[in-house]
Amino acid sequence: MAVRGIETVDLSVDKDELAGILKRDGCVIINDAVRHDAIDAMLADLDPYLGRKACGQGDFVGYHTKRLHSLITKTEHVGSFLVHDKVLEVMDLTLGPWCDNYQLNSNSITAIGPDETPQPLHRDDLLYPLAHPSERNACTSTFWALTDFTEDNGATRLIPGSHLWDDERVPREDETVPAVMSKGSFCVFVGGTYHGGGRNVTSNEWRIAMFAGYSLGWLRQEQNWYLSVPLDIVKNLPEQLARLLGYNIHKPFLGWMQDFQDPWDVINGYEELSSGGADLYADGAAGPVQGDSVKIA
Repeated sequence: MAVRGIETVDLSVDKDELAGILKRDGCVIINDAVRHDAIDAMLADLDPYLGRKACGQGDFVGYHTKRLHSLITKTEHVGSFLVHDKVLEVMDLTLGPWCDNYQLNSNSITAIGPDETPQPLHRDDLLYPLAHPSERNACTSTFWALTDFTEDNGATRLIPGSHLWDDERVPREDETVPAVMSKGSFCVFVGGTYHGGGRNVTSNEWRIAMFAGYSLGWLRQEQNWYLSVPLDIVKNLPEQLARLLGYNIHKPFLGWMQDFQDPWDVINGYEELSSGGADLYADGAAGPVQGDSVKIA
């Protein structure tokens, strides 16, 4: 049986068409989503860190792969990627029905160097003990192509449709398709889609990607942002980005601080004991229940 390819669409793709592709394939490539100068500005900030970063020491993290984390502390340019309109549109489609709000799960640079071997195939929602298949997505991942992705330089391999598999089926290498895409594009896939970094058979070419994963707002995030990003940096972030890091309330009542306060209000000057607290109900709810827009599974 022929292996299904990864569909590539333009940035102007209709939301309904995008939803249909993701429901069927569990992945899609959005072509030319950002300008090259935006990427170059971010990489200029990150190059000193990547230059002194050691490669990994394991089959999963790679022996010829550099991984750089806590990017928010290293470049101001990363925020525009994390809150890109088309990325958030995908998160609204794949995560929005199952939560009051979603959050940033993790964020890193993955630079695959020459002679790297294929990463083991895996699902990103392996962090959570949830069964497959499921209509509900626990997380959704994006890989930004900061350089061209080719089959030779380590393009991420995916298995379109594997988000519909059960937990007994084992993925095979001959079922994978490389996410070949140009610099400035991004590949997005739901948490149940099998994937893995590719083999780099070039002699001197690094495949550089930025990973940004998002998860349901009521799950623990993969990366501990509260320790990774100092509070003085968080206070100066745009509100939308700070809330994505987790400085937010998932109504009803999940994540409050001090006197039942929204964390964003607390880090912006709320004084403890100055309020008796408020009912942190979901919008439109008359009591402490999930909002009407949140599907229960």
